[in-house]
Amino acid sequence: MVRLTVAGETVSVPRTGQRATNLSDADLVRRIKSGEQKAFGILIERYQGGLLRLVGRFAENREDAEDVVQETFIAAYRQMARFRGEASLATWLSRIAIRKALRASRRHKRSASANYEHDPPNDHQADAAEFVTVREAVARLPEKLRMPVVLRFWEDLSGREIAEVLGWKQTTVWTRLYRGLERLRRELQVDGRR
Repeated sequence: MVRLTVAGETVSVPRTGQRATNLSDADLVRRIKSGEQKAFGILIERYQGGLLRLVGRFAENREDAEDVVQETFIAAYRQMARFRGEASLATWLSRIAIRKALRASRRHKRSASANYEHDPPNDHQADAAEFVTVREAVARLPEKLRMPVVLRFWEDLSGREIAEVLGWKQTTVWTRLYRGLERLRRELQVDGRR
């Protein structure tokens, strides 16, 4: 059993022991909505790693990221009856996770700075020192500019996908992405870097 506990509420989901990749997301959602707990265990196994990586970009540390992912699955479990399939299951879960991560960040009363303890998107494009410099500059961006930059360049999402995940208009995504990149360009030039 996988036990998810948040704020005193526990949800127990049986482990499947298999990845169940032959089951489509639509079939998985149908089974979950019909009350099949094993199907929710499959959902957790399928999406936990990706959500942990995504949330890790916004969380202060790994433990906080794990807590946010757990809260995400509990919220998904509670809200599954309302999932209409207008966005993909991955997009819907990502939207929940990002919102939970941002709330957690605000609760910690700190400026939301990204935790990019991950490899650069393309190791051959940047050496370690340059990557750290860029990572730190991105972490200093205001949240509304940082989110689209992280989702575009670290998570490789399209503008449409970013708009779905954040609940923004696509034009807002592109505007904030442009402003974030301009701010990064200016900051990195001021620092004497390329």
